[in-house]
Amino acid sequence: MSGVFISRGMTVAVPPGGLTLTVGDDGKVEGNLTLHVRFDVCPTWVEIALQHLEDAKAKQALRVSAWSGNDEEQKAATLEREFEASMPAVMAASTAIEAFYAQIQAHVSLPRGLVNKWRTKRTARYSQVTQVLQRGFQLKPKDVAALQQNLKEIYRLRDLAVHPSGKIQAPILHPELGVGVEWRFAYFRAHNADLVVKAATWILWDLVNGGKPKDKEIQKYIDVLQRRLAALFPDGHPFSKQQV
Repeated sequence: MSGVFISRGMTVAVPPGGLTLTVGDDGKVEGNLTLHVRFDVCPTWVEIALQHLEDAKAKQALRVSAWSGNDEEQKAATLEREFEASMPAVMAASTAIEAFYAQIQAHVSLPRGLVNKWRTKRTARYSQVTQVLQRGFQLKPKDVAALQQNLKEIYRLRDLAVHPSGKIQAPILHPELGVGVEWRFAYFRAHNADLVVKAATWILWDLVNGGKPKDKEIQKYIDVLQRRLAALFPDGHPFSKQQV
């Protein structure tokens, strides 16, 4: 390679033995530098989630308009378009949590017995993430409980998206339309996408801006993430003045 391109949000490190110096017989000093890089995708997924949420809300408005009329084809099309925008918003929000979790886990010591317990008991993902974040930050019991409950709901919708059932099932009531629909159209709508995206990004915002890391490397990481999230929420997070 002729060089290494370093961009915003990228962490650069020199691995052990990555810097070597040699002195030749002629007294000339030569050096070799090896760099390792890592790009944090957490804020990237937050941005993607916000983009899809905005699209879902626009599609929701079109659906509301279409369902006030009698064009059945338009009703079906707008219902599908809202679903298609809402589902990736949910998936992107949950993936942002996963990316954050991965960064924190790298600086958290997990007992081997705990990891084995997760594997044998097939511990739910939201519970694993909660325990890692609890080990990475100083959290009060009530905050841990709230965190786990929010993550449980976020991952429940995420799992419905990434592990879809192929079964033919009875329709369920669409809360806004008052008619029975295939379950996906009720679960993946702008209203739910809005709740999931706000809850997921609030978890990140709250830990980054008000959390107390137990490790100096975690502190370094959230100092950088704080600036990137601030750029995505220039007026502060929507939940900053209220509870999740």
